[in-house]
Amino acid sequence: MFKKESNNLLNISMSIIVFFIVFYILYIWASLIIPFIIALLFSFAIIWLSNYFRSFKIPVIISFILSLWTYIFIIWLLWKMLGTNLQDLIRLLPDYQQKVYNMLSQAFQYFHIPVPASLWEILSSLNLQSIFTSVLSWFTSIFSSAWIILFYVLFILLEYRYFKKKLNLMMLDDNNKKNVIETIEKIKRDIKSYFVIKTIVSLITALLSYIIMMLFWLDFALFWSLLIFILNFIPNIWSIIAVLLASLFSLIQFDSYYSFLLIISWLTSIQVLMWNIIEPKYMWNKLNLSPLVIIIALWFWWAIWWIVGMILSVPIMVILNIIFAKIPSTRNIAIFMSEKGELQIDWAEEVIKTRKKIVHIVANKIFKNNK
Repeated sequence: MFKKESNNLLNISMSIIVFFIVFYILYIWASLIIPFIIALLFSFAIIWLSNYFRSFKIPVIISFILSLWTYIFIIWLLWKMLGTNLQDLIRLLPDYQQKVYNMLSQAFQYFHIPVPASLWEILSSLNLQSIFTSVLSWFTSIFSSAWIILFYVLFILLEYRYFKKKLNLMMLDDNNKKNVIETIEKIKRDIKSYFVIKTIVSLITALLSYIIMMLFWLDFALFWSLLIFILNFIPNIWSIIAVLLASLFSLIQFDSYYSFLLIISWLTSIQVLMWNIIEPKYMWNKLNLSPLVIIIALWFWWAIWWIVGMILSVPIMVILNIIFAKIPSTRNIAIFMSEKGELQIDWAEEVIKTRKKIVHIVANKIFKNNK
């Protein structure tokens, strides 16, 4: 009994040590790991689109090239639109900042409240131009590592051609080979479903938001809709933050609470519709992840990889959950991570394996007794 407890304590201690080592490696080597993960996802996206092109009888090489340049064009177009709008916004920020000062002064006068001197000191020290310039620089730094990502993509696509052949040669046991192939295929299916559905939902949300903002002639409607599209890939409240920013900007632009209330009502209604009806129906039930696990993962990956970590948090947890469900020693972790405690595995296959083990044990005992 004492030996068993010691082994359990040792296993827990080793698990904690391994966790902190992995955390340290992921944090220190983020500049190398993040481009590789983005390249891996980008490679899968290229393969999926190239397979679609191949359905039109297009040769393999040409379909890969068309797929690659399609994504490069889309990313370049988004970057040009976002960069142009953000630069125009930065140029006009001092005027909008002055409007904020005037609105606050009017609010304090209306309620006959003396303006705190500390408030004006804080507002005067805020330089919105420098803040937004830093945001633009951060986006520019991400795109500056694009050549590293493309370098990874090239070698991943070259490796992909012979991956299945290598896997078949590496794994001689048919059962292990089958389990590994099934796990990889399930990961590919779930990640593909996640990004396809998330992209479509985010695109519809951004498009509807853009239409609403254009109906009110809101400045930089394209920038706000693109921000909603990007932040919608982060679970929970981040797209709502983009909606709130756009609505507050309308209050500054129009100096009217009526327009502000209408815009925030319409934009929030779109978000609620997508969150409560569209996404749960087509995606969240298929991912089999607990909402608590998603929130914890969100902040964990934020601590390691910032915004990129938050965007990648759900796909990473989906992959880990699938792998944990296939390994007997980590199956309890997969059950904890799942939404309802149910694992998406082939239980019929598991029953057959269990029966084979029981028959094998019974046969060995009979053989020993007869001997």
